[in-house]
Amino acid sequence: MHKRSFVLALVAGFVVGCMASGTWAFDGYGPEHKHFRLQTRVFGVVGHFWRVNDLFFKVSQSPTPEMEAAYLKACEIYEKQSAELGKFMLASLDREYETVEVISDIYRSFDPISRQAFYPALGIVKTAITTELKPPLTAEKFAEYFPGYGYAEPGYKYRKGREIDRELKGYTWQSEEQSITTTWNVELVVTLDIVQILTGLATGGAIKDLNVGPQYQVNMNGTPTLVCKVTFTRVKAITTKTNRKFEVNKVWFELLRAKVSGWSTGPWEVCGKTYEILHEPTGEEVVTGISAQ
Repeated sequence: MHKRSFVLALVAGFVVGCMASGTWAFDGYGPEHKHFRLQTRVFGVVGHFWRVNDLFFKVSQSPTPEMEAAYLKACEIYEKQSAELGKFMLASLDREYETVEVISDIYRSFDPISRQAFYPALGIVKTAITTELKPPLTAEKFAEYFPGYGYAEPGYKYRKGREIDRELKGYTWQSEEQSITTTWNVELVVTLDIVQILTGLATGGAIKDLNVGPQYQVNMNGTPTLVCKVTFTRVKAITTKTNRKFEVNKVWFELLRAKVSGWSTGPWEVCGKTYEILHEPTGEEVVTGISAQ
C-alpha cells in the first residue's frame, strides 16, 4: 500500500539517537504577532505528522477497516499540507527570506526525531535547489537553515507520550460557519389555485413530500368553493457565523521510543520530549451573523 509505505519510511527511518530537546530556542508567537498565522500553519503539519504515526501504530497492532480508513485519511491530509507548505516556502523566496527563517527557527527548536515532520515539505525546496538552473536557495544556505535534513537510521519507532508541561501564549478568536437544518410538517386546507402554487414550489424544491387530498366543497360567505387538504414538508437551512475563543498553548509531551524488529517492538521508554503549539477551545463563543435559505 502506497500510503502505508510512505509512513513506514517516516516511522522506521528515524535516527537512533534521541535528544531531550533541540539546540535552538523557539518560544512561540502570541496571537498578536505578525507570524502567528504562519506558526499555526507549521504546527498544523507537525500535529498531523504525529497523528499519522499514532494511527500507523494502532493499525499495525489491531487493524480494522475503520482504523485503516482514518489512517489513510490522516496520510492524505499530512501529504497535502506538507506539499502546500513546501510550495509556500518556495514562493516566498521570490520576495523575501523571512518566511523560511521563521520555519527554520521552529525546525531547529525540535529534536532530530520531531524535525522529520518537516521532511516532505523541505523535500520540495531541496528538489528546486538541485534541479533549477537558478535555485531559490543555495545548498549551503539550505543546510544552515535546516541542519540534519534527510538523515535517518532505522531501528526504532517513536511516538508522542503524555503531556508534561504547558505554557499559555494568549487567546485568539476564530470565525466558523455552521449550517442548521430545520424541518416543518405542514397540513392546510387550500383552494385549488393554491394547489397549483404549491405544486410549483414542490417542483422547484422549496417544499417536499406534497400530498394533495380529494376535492370537496365549502361555503365561504355564501359562495360555494372547491378546496382540498394538502400536506407537505418545509425544510429550511439557517447558516450561522460564529466567533469561537481559543486558548493558545505551547504544550510539551514525552517523546517515546521502542526498538523495532519487523512488526514487533520492544518496551516503550521515554527518550526526551517534544512540543506542539495548540489552539484549544475555551467554550466561549459569539454568533456574529445569521442567514436563512
